[in-house]
Amino acid sequence: MPAPATLQPRLRAQPRPRAAAPTGQTQRGFTLLELMVVMALSALVLGLVAPAMDQFVARQRLRSASYDLMSDLTLARSESLKRVGGVQLLPASGSDWRSGWRLTAANGDLLVQRNPMGGSLQVLTAPTAVSFDARGMVSADSPVKFGLSDGRGSQRCIVLDPSGRPKSLSMACSP
Repeated sequence: MPAPATLQPRLRAQPRPRAAAPTGQTQRGFTLLELMVVMALSALVLGLVAPAMDQFVARQRLRSASYDLMSDLTLARSESLKRVGGVQLLPASGSDWRSGWRLTAANGDLLVQRNPMGGSLQVLTAPTAVSFDARGMVSADSPVKFGLSDGRGSQRCIVLDPSGRPKSLSMACSP
């Protein structure tokens, strides 16, 4: 009779041990799941912030255009006093102030040329031209007003008093 076969234990497949990190350090990195969660949250936040950013940019364009107009009105007054002669602020083309404006001296010298207004800016109220005399006074019978709007509800009003000093208000121009 043959000798009984020795029973050998069955070998199971053992998982390979992971490569150990160097002593005292832990493994670093992100899993794909963590990365996807961060991307989804970022997209959500961006979707909520984008409309507010668009409104912010429109208000900044309005503010910038009004500051440009204010500085050029102040420059026109200053130049008329300095030159002891008339200075005129006119739209760059026809009567459309959105196309920009130019500042000219009485002798025809071009002092400033502004580029067109960007975005959805609108000029609601504006004179055909603004003239300053040799004393820096506005040559107009009634107060000169520029009404600007960003097309989304924000408005600014620039008013010239008879002495030629401009004032900017964060509201619509009154008639």
